[in-house]
Order: sequence, then C-alpha cells, then structure tokens
Amino acid sequence: MTQFEFYKSFQFVFELILAESLYAYKLRRNSYFVLRFIGALLVFFAFSYLFPVLSYNALYCSFTFLMIFTVSVLLAKFLFKETWTTVIFCCLAGYTTQHLAYELYNIMLNITGANSESPMGFYGDGELDLFGNQFAVAVYFVMFTVTYFVCFFLFSEKLPKQESVQFNTTFVFFGVIFILVIDIVLNAVIVYYLAGDDKPLYKIIMGIYNILCCIIALYLQFEVALKRKLEDTLDKIEQMWHQAKEQYAISKENVEMINVKCHDLKHQIRKLRKGGDINPEVLAELEKRISIYDSEVKTGNDALDIILSEKSLICAKNNIKLSCIVDGEKLGFIKEEDIYALFGNIIDNAMEAVTEVEESKRVISLSVKSVNNFLTIRATNYYEHEIKFVGGMPETHKPDKRYHGFGLKSIKYICEYYGGELSIAAEDNIFDLSILFSLTE
Repeated sequence: MTQFEFYKSFQFVFELILAESLYAYKLRRNSYFVLRFIGALLVFFAFSYLFPVLSYNALYCSFTFLMIFTVSVLLAKFLFKETWTTVIFCCLAGYTTQHLAYELYNIMLNITGANSESPMGFYGDGELDLFGNQFAVAVYFVMFTVTYFVCFFLFSEKLPKQESVQFNTTFVFFGVIFILVIDIVLNAVIVYYLAGDDKPLYKIIMGIYNILCCIIALYLQFEVALKRKLEDTLDKIEQMWHQAKEQYAISKENVEMINVKCHDLKHQIRKLRKGGDINPEVLAELEKRISIYDSEVKTGNDALDIILSEKSLICAKNNIKLSCIVDGEKLGFIKEEDIYALFGNIIDNAMEAVTEVEESKRVISLSVKSVNNFLTIRATNYYEHEIKFVGGMPETHKPDKRYHGFGLKSIKYICEYYGGELSIAAEDNIFDLSILFSLTE
C-alpha cells in the first residue's frame, strides 16, 4: 500500500470524521443513531478504501478528496435529523478544520526541514512507512490536536444547539465552498509540482496562504450563521412587539367596555335587591363575581392599568395571587405599547412558572417604585423546573428551543432600548427578575 492509498483510505477518513464531529455533535439525531453510526462508519471506510487510485496527479488527488467529502455529507444526513443546509454547514466546517490542521502540520515540517527525505508526505506513491520519522509523527499529533481544540472552542461552541443554521445569502455559502475547493486544489498542485523542488521559502509562503484561506472560510461561515440567527431572533421579537401593540389596543377597548357594563349591572342589582323579589344571597354572590371585573387597576399609567387588569382576571381564573405595589407615573418615558409588551411578558412568564407548582405557592409579586433618580421593576415567583443560565439569561426547558424563550429576549430588548439594566436570579426555587432604569437620562 502506497502512502497516498493509506492516507485517503484510513488516515484522512479518521481526521475528517473527528473534525466533522466537532460541529455535528449538537445536531438532532435520527432514531437508532448508534446502529446508523456503525453502518455509516463501515460504508465510509469501505468507500474510501475501494475508491481507485487511477493517477498520481493534482487533479485526480483533488477529485478523490472531494468525492470522499461528498460521501461524508450524505452519511451525515443519514445520521442527523437536520436540513441539508445544516448538514453541509457542519461538514464543510469540519473539512476546513481538517485542512487547516494539515496545512499547519506541513508548514512546521517545511520550517524544520523534517520532510526533506519525503517531500511528498501523505501524497507519495512510495511504500508506506508509518513511523519512519518520529519527529514528524510527534508534530502531526500535536498540530492536529491543538488545531481541533482551538477550532472547537472558537467556532463550534458558538453554534446554537439543535437549531438549523441559516445563511444570509447563498453567495457567501458558495463563496466559502469556492475558497475551500481552491485551497485543496492549490495544495495538491504545490505537493505534486513543487514538493521536490528546492524552494522551501515558496512552499512556506503558499502554506501560510492556505492557512489564511481556511481561517477566512471558517470566519465567514460562523459570522454569517450567527448574524442570521440574531436577525431571526430580532425579527421574532419585533413580530411579538407588533402583536403586543395590536393586542394592547384591543385590550384597552375591551376592558373599558367590560368596566362600563359591570358598573351598570351593579346598579341594576342594587335595584333588584331593593325590590326583594330575588334571594339576597344570590344577588350578593352575583355582585361579588361582577366586582372582579369591575375592579379596575389604577397605577397612574393607562397602559399598565390595562395589562394588570387583564392579567389579574387570568390569574384569578387560575387561582394565582397577583400582588402588585406599582407606581406607574414614573413609566412615562416608555411608550404605551412597550409597557404592555414588557409587563405582559414578565407576568406571562411568571404565570407559566407558577402553574407548575403547588397551589399554595401560586403567587406573583410585582413592584414598580422609584428611589432617588432610579426606577426599579421587580417580579418574583416560585418555579419548579431546574433553570440553566446561558450568557446570563435562563434557557427555556421546553423541548424545542427554536420556538420558545422569546419572552425574556423581548424583555431584554425593551430594557436595553430604554437604557435599562436587566438582572435575573434563580435560587431556592424563587425566580427574581429586576430591571433598573435611570430617571436622569
């Protein structure tokens, strides 16, 4: 077996699998994943081993590696329950990482002159000698290990867990593929046509160029993917804001209408009571129930009155005690629709949490007060599930994280828009949300 046959059949396959795993481990797995993985490994190694070496030149060498990479993408789609874009993204990042490690390894050999006896390296047609150069073996393991670890922490950890990756434009996506293909072909040309020449400096310079291509490709991939994720999050928050704005107008009209009707009904009940034709106890119970709807909240801020009146009804229906000590007059610097969205999300999240605890703990405490030149908003409630924090924000415990957790993001967005500071703590099964605004700004 020649050096190139061994490399493309075993060594390269192992490097590629390990590199692609750095980015694919967060993806959603298909059923019977272990069996699928074993079968995929067998197919991958069999394909790489049986793929014929018809020629030792730059073009066929590049074609061989691209075919092996293509099979890795197909097998990854077989393993993971993700879109083609997500699978290609992770595999492409893995291939780029593998090639980056390979180029760093090569440049170290060129600098030290350790490959002078075998300038073709992995691409040679000579007989295989695995441990003929122990220094080169040591450099190989060090460079690949360090590169994989660095790329994992710099890039892989940035990938959102179990979320499909989307790109801003197809141009950037295909641009990254173009860079990688050119990089592979260029490397093959250097190996086959310059490896034997006495031009170490030229090879070092071209190696640095290859390394920069890989780094740029990785940077483009992840910056574009993360930017797209942030844009999607912002779009969802803005959509929620517009929905809250529309809901505020509807709620304001409904609450006013209900209060007027309830007020009239209370007068009618008093007239009936004076007539004495109906059981007084029945009338008292009816008046008590109507009073729930007629108890309009007065905080000094119309928007806050609407949202608290609305949420109070929902809390009463679900046996949740909503305790409010609120000075709404100081909230005048915030738009009405933003007040509705802000406090609506705060109370909605608290209600969702307390519905999972025992009835005696279904209590939500909300306070809005000013101290000196600062306005504080604080909400506390009990919770049941374990809360994990990611980047200072609680992570939703819902199975599908792509469609949940936007309530808190909306709160943070509104808070930052008005120059406030948001802090969240969860300890001893008590969730504590605090917002601090400076009234002097």
